[in-house]
Amino acid sequence: MMKQTALVLAPVYGEIVHDVTLTAADIARFNDARESFKLIKALYWAHVVPSLGGFENPVTGELERLLERVVFDTRNFMWPHRNAAAFHEAMDVGGAA
Repeated sequence: MMKQTALVLAPVYGEIVHDVTLTAADIARFNDARESFKLIKALYWAHVVPSLGGFENPVTGELERLLERVVFDTRNFMWPHRNAAAFHEAMDVGGAA
């Protein structure tokens, strides 16, 4: 008598990541861009929004939309590759500026 067994797949959690090759200069550029963007957002919230009268002004809304687009278009400054870059402290790498 032959016993038939079914293949049972274990559930998979997490995300599938693809290979990525990042140079120290790539990481430094994105780290620098991320920090610059944080400063731009801080200035935006502290000075631009209040001086334009808040979010009732259409210019404020358009600026916010464009700032969000930077995040989305860069995939949040390489967020999908954050694990590859997380332990790299490249900040001042020749040719990165």
